[in-house]
Amino acid sequence: MQRQLVIILLVALVLILLTVQNPNPVPLQFLSWETQRVPLIVIILISLLVGIVISSVISLIKQSKLRAKIHELQREIEELKYPPVVSSDEDEKLED
Repeated sequence: MQRQLVIILLVALVLILLTVQNPNPVPLQFLSWETQRVPLIVIILISLLVGIVISSVISLIKQSKLRAKIHELQREIEELKYPPVVSSDEDEKLED
């Protein structure tokens, strides 16, 4: 938890420094969309937010797959703990 807080604070510090040192707007072109005056910090923040959203979605997908695997393994463990009871009639059939 402390490592995450330190990383968040470092990212915030870098963004503050970028904002202070680059107050001038810059031209931006994306596919067919073009603008002449966008503050650099807006571009950086949008990029950061898109990265956070993409990584969160990927993490949620991985997490749900791991949960499904955990449930599957837990069911398998329970089956191995308590094997099905075989009656004596079935025992004889298996031996024949």
